[in-house]
Amino acid sequence: MQGPTGVHARLEVFHDRLLDGLEFCRLAYSFFDETASHPDDGHMLRERRGPVKQLIEELLPICRYIQTFYGPGQYISVRWVHGNQPFDAKVETTGKMVDHGMWPSNGTLEITQAVHENEHLMREVLNTKGGGFGLDGLSAGKGKRGAREIESVATSYTNQSYIDDMSAIILKAIDAKVAKLENGDYPEDTTLIVDCSLTTIFLSNEWERLIEMVRAASPTNKFNQIFLTAASGRYTATL
Repeated sequence: MQGPTGVHARLEVFHDRLLDGLEFCRLAYSFFDETASHPDDGHMLRERRGPVKQLIEELLPICRYIQTFYGPGQYISVRWVHGNQPFDAKVETTGKMVDHGMWPSNGTLEITQAVHENEHLMREVLNTKGGGFGLDGLSAGKGKRGAREIESVATSYTNQSYIDDMSAIILKAIDAKVAKLENGDYPEDTTLIVDCSLTTIFLSNEWERLIEMVRAASPTNKFNQIFLTAASGRYTATL
């Protein structure tokens, strides 16, 4: 259901409204719980249609940013904006950290996804077959009757190859946004949030190794900050 501004009714509470960061998180988590409680075994969350796509790919990554940096003397408010403007949200911060020049009072947020190219196939096979092997072993084709079918075969990793692969995925996502910033497509006060869909289970030391690799290879850029987050494991890092 679209509202008068073309925004889905479920997103109107967020669109172009300056919300205290903790209230923003409360509303986003309430939306998530509402969706997760739907009696469809998570199909809506995996399909990411309509407003659920914005929830998963924009609102929740912003929540993780807020909960990382919101604290005493640093009170963050967020204005999420639906549409094709050159940012996903604007932020305003007040408190002693701002008064003493230790944190900017204003800025913009841009969120990007760092995902394996077969990630959408995994979500599809989970909905249609209930499970599959790793991301590298997925491919889409036609079954015996000509219907679309996802094939899943087992794959293996050697040493830390899965960390190398994930590093390359993240760097590709960052490189694309850095190029746009250099082209003038984003405001100069932009913080880039990279929402990482990890390709497998990462232990904390593996996440730390991943961040070391990304930090070492990350291109020189003019973003205010690059903030990485991974929902699985609740990991975060700043470049």
